[in-house]
Amino acid sequence: MRFNNLKKWEDVASSNLPSLTTIKANGNDGWIPSERLLQLPMLREICGVTWSKYCFACDLIKISENETFSVDDENRDADGENEATFSGDDDYGACNINMESFLYADEVKYGVSARFVKQGFSPQCFCDNLDCFRNDVVIAFLRQLYFFPRKLFLSQYALGGLTVFLNFVVLFVIMGSRMLRENTSFILVGSMAMSDLLIGIYSVAIAKYNLFNDANPVVPRVVMEDDSSMCTFIGMIFASGQVTAVVNSLLLTLERYLVIVYFDGSRYRFKKRTLLAIVSLLWVATVVFASLPIMGVNTLKYHKWFQCTLPFHSGKGILETSDVTLSISASFVFLYLMSLGLYALIFFYVRKSSVQFGIKREAKLAKKIAILVSSNFIFFTLPTVLLIIYVYNFVHFLDGSEKSFWSMRALVIVGGWLPVTFFSLNSLINPFLYPFRHGRFKKELRSFRSRIMKGFSSTFHPVVVTAQQLTWRTTALNNHIRLQFHSTTARRDGETSLRVELQLEQQCVRRATV
Repeated sequence: MRFNNLKKWEDVASSNLPSLTTIKANGNDGWIPSERLLQLPMLREICGVTWSKYCFACDLIKISENETFSVDDENRDADGENEATFSGDDDYGACNINMESFLYADEVKYGVSARFVKQGFSPQCFCDNLDCFRNDVVIAFLRQLYFFPRKLFLSQYALGGLTVFLNFVVLFVIMGSRMLRENTSFILVGSMAMSDLLIGIYSVAIAKYNLFNDANPVVPRVVMEDDSSMCTFIGMIFASGQVTAVVNSLLLTLERYLVIVYFDGSRYRFKKRTLLAIVSLLWVATVVFASLPIMGVNTLKYHKWFQCTLPFHSGKGILETSDVTLSISASFVFLYLMSLGLYALIFFYVRKSSVQFGIKREAKLAKKIAILVSSNFIFFTLPTVLLIIYVYNFVHFLDGSEKSFWSMRALVIVGGWLPVTFFSLNSLINPFLYPFRHGRFKKELRSFRSRIMKGFSSTFHPVVVTAQQLTWRTTALNNHIRLQFHSTTARRDGETSLRVELQLEQQCVRRATV
């Protein structure tokens, strides 16, 4: 049967082929053994079956029930490939594979190789060609595991795009308004808007470059050891935005505290120049911190598997990678708690102080900023906790055996997609929590909108005037032509009548002469 362009073999029955033991089908790439053929009682070997570009000229050998196959996860090399160990011997001295080799065989829909194994045939190319094993088993599992998270990450395009637009509007209005630029609170609000703008850019980038969006999924261990440079730059954007957001929240709180508690004295308040220096120093320090993985400091690294969120220490054990993240997260939570503590002090001070109009007004502004800081605290703490849980449960992705398939998928969604969504939502709602609720900002926003509309109208006004003038000139020209036509017609009519009269007079003279 070799190299005879075999496509189908329909006449398959145990009565017709009672003693068939071996089929040599080399060179028939389009032929796949049917289940009826695999069920022949005496069939022991099918040689040269090809069902994909990774699994070609593969021998299928019948195995007994006591023969097993196992993959030792601890024996993977640096490329993430599996060194397989096999047990059991048969007449052919072949490696033996059963359905335990397929990860979550009951939940995952595998290809024809799983059908062969269900009928008791062991694909020898799983042992000889690790690409065949990875494509049919590992990659097939990961594709199905990532299918739903891949769809969910598409939402980041919308969230990130809206976040970028709204915070750009906030920045544009603040930078374009001299009155807002002179206000210390709005200097910090502008810095916060810049932080949220970076988070929006990160959301759009991670929607495209997230791990679950890969065309060819890879083994988690490979991602931990060999990450892409794109993840490094995406992580820098995220770290810069998130770190500055935390510190900006504390500075906003401190600014409100100084204004209210030291309402009658200006010596304890932030000066514009001092605040600009602090904000500038903050951004420089944050960018340097975010660039540590690029500099190779202490082997810090942004890992694609963790959505390029924060630097993880690339230790040998997966749990070691969370140490840096734990310390950073604890520091950020401490800063937020400091902010909330200051708002508690503001609250008690306003209650004890005499009811003054100025303090009351500033307290209202402080209440709005307190809502902003509280939401930032919630939307930072919750995704960070989820991310840490994800990191500590990541070891289950390496063995793929201790959890159910659906719990694995839930872990990917909760630890992979949900933290990114919370970060995006926080940066999306921040403009609505303070800038868009502030009367002075709304006034400046309306002013900018009217100026933009006037700019558009002035741009197109000459065209409109020219069109009107053209209409008027066309009408006048038509009237002028009409008058000229009528005068010419009248003159021609007059000349014609005069000529007729002269001719009549000449005829009368001729008659009289005769």
